[in-house]
Amino acid sequence: MLNSSILKKFTLFFVGFAFLASCDKDFDGIGSDIVGDDHSDFEKEFVDVNAFSIKTGVVETTNLPVNPLGIFSNGKFGKTTANFVTQLELATENPVFKNVPIERLKTVILKVPYFSHVEDVNSDGVTTYKLDSIYGDRTATMKLSVYENGYYMRDFDPNNNLQAQKFYSDQDAVFDAAKRGTDDSGNSVTGGLPLNNASAVGQNTAFVFSPAEISIPAATEDGAATKEAPQMRMELNKNFFHNKIISTPSSNLVNNNIFKNHFKGLYFQIEEISGGALSMLDFSKGTITLTYDDDKATIIDGVETVNGTVEKTLVLNLKGNTASLLKHTATPESNDYEIADGIDKLYLKGGEGSVAYIDLFAGDNAALEELRVNAITNNWLINEANLVFNVEQTDMINTIDPNRLYVYDANNSRPLLDYSFDGTENRVKPKYAKTYHDGIAQLTGASGDSDRKATKYRVRITEHVKNLIYKDSTNVRLGLAVTETIANIGNLSVKVPPTQQTKKIPLTSVMSPLGTIISGSTSATPADKRIKLEITFTKPN
Repeated sequence: MLNSSILKKFTLFFVGFAFLASCDKDFDGIGSDIVGDDHSDFEKEFVDVNAFSIKTGVVETTNLPVNPLGIFSNGKFGKTTANFVTQLELATENPVFKNVPIERLKTVILKVPYFSHVEDVNSDGVTTYKLDSIYGDRTATMKLSVYENGYYMRDFDPNNNLQAQKFYSDQDAVFDAAKRGTDDSGNSVTGGLPLNNASAVGQNTAFVFSPAEISIPAATEDGAATKEAPQMRMELNKNFFHNKIISTPSSNLVNNNIFKNHFKGLYFQIEEISGGALSMLDFSKGTITLTYDDDKATIIDGVETVNGTVEKTLVLNLKGNTASLLKHTATPESNDYEIADGIDKLYLKGGEGSVAYIDLFAGDNAALEELRVNAITNNWLINEANLVFNVEQTDMINTIDPNRLYVYDANNSRPLLDYSFDGTENRVKPKYAKTYHDGIAQLTGASGDSDRKATKYRVRITEHVKNLIYKDSTNVRLGLAVTETIANIGNLSVKVPPTQQTKKIPLTSVMSPLGTIISGSTSATPADKRIKLEITFTKPN
């Protein structure tokens, strides 16, 4: 027979397990199954906070893992034009060309994969894809020009004690002024034609982010076509690359350090025709492939003899230093955002945008100390602590909601303890990992509806609050930002920080093109919409 001590432990475990299970449901139901006459020891405390949002201004965009490219008008947040610049690296350093005249250079193909997923495969084996991480009018045509970058992207800054060189969102004018194109002979010239000047206008003057499967014809009549997932795929000027790579002195290709000085990279410039779309791209997976015929040589008795030709390839990877180049343009819809002070409503926007700051207990140390004394003296146990943010849905009409918000320690530019404690994963959708820490948008409608909108966001900060109450930790200012992915917790610099805490902001906010407007914490905000810290305690009877 179980003794009373073991029985009590088992009962406590069962109640705790039931409570945790309930936490995975919509937050409005937290504790709803356990608060009642039989469980009156569970109580919720509401703690006031002070919150405000502030525009970051120009932000660092050095070497982002994912970069935007395109044009995106997002309702209240105006229009963003996103260009991109990258260095190039030889996949094989010090290549050797025996005899490759221009007529032997068959193709020069640039490829950058899109984020996509399969929707259907028909009976003929044709795969239908849908593009992910793309915003705006997916059918919009734009002008995309790819130039030679003429501005050297050095690794270290000689004006800052040789610290790592930083590149900023406002440097498009610098790269635009230095860009180089090609003349009719393939020479690199200022003011020349873009490198993507093929006759197929879908690759340049009528560019669109196409979800179509790529079918590459077979090299022989009896061969099968090669099929690839959707991608930016374009032919580049063969004369230019023959001059720049094959005909250049071999000393320019010895290693990638020298090569990056010889060929400074590519500059992607997008221009609006009518409307636009913006896609998030992992340019580091991009390549330029030169396919050419070279002499096929054999050595017999120490003598080299040419015996026909052999097809070869040389690959350039889109790797090295990169920068996302952003231009914000106000629109009639974005007037509120342009002039807002960010108190009654908080404006959160990725890229060259805005973040918010939150002071728990409204900065009132006496209120925090009172709660500490009550909790410790009366043996209150914290079950859960949540920050809840209500979306100003009327303002978010015609504006795309971000999937997630991120709360962090703004004083020290690092994640909260709750981030580290949450080991939940989502292998199918990595952006939705750490689901217990949360921050994921709660949506209207049912799964599968095309018009779902965010109503609120909840972020669990239980471990952070436990440390405040029981371990007398510092009540640091918290930061709040949109996030493109929860997996990356790095930070980037703000060029001219408006506040001490804004010297650095989360890298994932810089990556995101989206924004949201949430209710503030002032008396001008309806009480049921204000930002609150909700703490659920177990209070012994």
